[in-house]
Amino acid sequence: MPRRGAETECFGSIAGPTLRSGIFRIEIFPDPDIAEPKVFLLRNPLEPRAWVGYQNQNDLEILSRDALLKPMVSGMNQTLFDFLMPFVFWEGEYLKSGKVAGRPSHLYEFASPFWVSETMPDWSRVVLAIDDAYLAPLRVEVFSDTAQLLRSTTLRSYKKVGEEWIIKTLDCINQKDRSNTRLEILAVATELDLNPGLFSEQKFKHPLSVPTSAFQTFD
Repeated sequence: MPRRGAETECFGSIAGPTLRSGIFRIEIFPDPDIAEPKVFLLRNPLEPRAWVGYQNQNDLEILSRDALLKPMVSGMNQTLFDFLMPFVFWEGEYLKSGKVAGRPSHLYEFASPFWVSETMPDWSRVVLAIDDAYLAPLRVEVFSDTAQLLRSTTLRSYKKVGEEWIIKTLDCINQKDRSNTRLEILAVATELDLNPGLFSEQKFKHPLSVPTSAFQTFD
């Protein structure tokens, strides 16, 4: 959603062997007239590794760390960095408690390591707000060394599915051009018995083949 101009949208899926495995794949279905579907495999936020492949090609590409900081889709604010959240493993400190999006929260600050500042020299630190009750990330903000807010990702809504709380919508705002990319989860399937091989470099492009009946649609 740009500050000015028409909105665009694309669809996709996010899947992993478990909610907290640190391994997942993201499948993107852009406008077929512009680009072909592609699949990302992400592993290990502590030492981020990522691959990308295209459904109609055999070759795989190992992504460099700087590629994690670039938009996943042209014109889209969200990056693979946003999904991996590697900053929780960086050197950090507790800032304060307060309210974020109307909820009691705790704020932590993380200094950018060299591999991030090398690609994004204006990125100095990341501030993470954690919900006091659910221990879930509510907001992630990136600041420059002059304390200028550069981008922010904010959880807007969530929904309980079984015993798990699932993100429903979140906004990723580029403060420079005031554009917003909204991630909206339309349906979710949990407690699936997925083949672990589908999250390996060799097979992550293979279809997951999850039946439609397994999904719970969000209102």
